[in-house]
Amino acid sequence: MAEGVIFHYRASDSFLSRMNPNAKLLSLLVFSAMVSSACPEAVLGLSALMLALAICIRLPFRAYLKEGVFFIAVAMLMALSSAAETGDAMIAMASGIGFLAVVLASMLLADTTMPDDISRSLGSALSRLIGKRAFTIAAALEMTISMIPIIVDCTASMFEARRSRSASFARHPLRSVTEFSIAAVSDLVSRAEAYTDALYARGYDAGARRGAPSYRAGDVAVIIGDLAVLALWMILPHAI
Repeated sequence: MAEGVIFHYRASDSFLSRMNPNAKLLSLLVFSAMVSSACPEAVLGLSALMLALAICIRLPFRAYLKEGVFFIAVAMLMALSSAAETGDAMIAMASGIGFLAVVLASMLLADTTMPDDISRSLGSALSRLIGKRAFTIAAALEMTISMIPIIVDCTASMFEARRSRSASFARHPLRSVTEFSIAAVSDLVSRAEAYTDALYARGYDAGARRGAPSYRAGDVAVIIGDLAVLALWMILPHAI
């Protein structure tokens, strides 16, 4: 797997990489909730903070740009749709930028956290509430996260193959999209089967109890801070 594939774990020694996965998951949820309900000015401010955090840990924007074009296109469509509906340029801009900020936050989580660590941490935390089923749920989440870069890599490979053959979607749009979809799904299924076979070969048990990464003082502080911010956000919904 190429290291530049978006939503793919990248080994580093940043403070985010050392943070407990549950603390990062909770921060992502709180950030997403705030961005989805904040006023345009607050959305832009929160987005700027997320961008600064990405720059701080040296997220390889240039390497991820190719796969990120899709999200940029979606953000532009959201902004245009919001502008047509509200007629307010600030709200439209905040709509698109807020979406990109949430995507960026998800990229930071995937970039600094191994799927296995997320599964073990989340399973351990949820097991106190729902028992052994928590580990099965967490394992399903781990596999889903692991499949995201595979899907992106598969799609990119299909595009490169079409480009090498000088094939164009504009010539026969319907047939081209159909052929591309069939080829992409076929390649994705083959990779998913290989991934499943590898898990079976290792005797992987989705419901097995596994040790979880420990919590540090900084992780506890982040969790408490997230819960406090979320509580204030719910109590004072119109404060920001």
